[in-house]
Amino acid sequence: MKEEDFQWLKANQALLGNVRMIPEDLARIFIIYNDITGEGKPITSCGRCVLNIKKRLKFEYEKLQSIRN
Repeated sequence: MKEEDFQWLKANQALLGNVRMIPEDLARIFIIYNDITGEGKPITSCGRCVLNIKKRLKFEYEKLQSIRN
């Protein structure tokens, strides 16, 4: 995970929960996800799809956070 993405997730942790997002935040989450996984998932508002992406980002964020501490 890029440092700038880590810092963005750190500043916007609430977005990894069950919240409504603005299109810019949704796009950023998909970009970070695609960078981490190498997938090319298109941006969608599908609730289940977004939830799974948030779960993966939360896992990756917490893993990196624990390594740093």
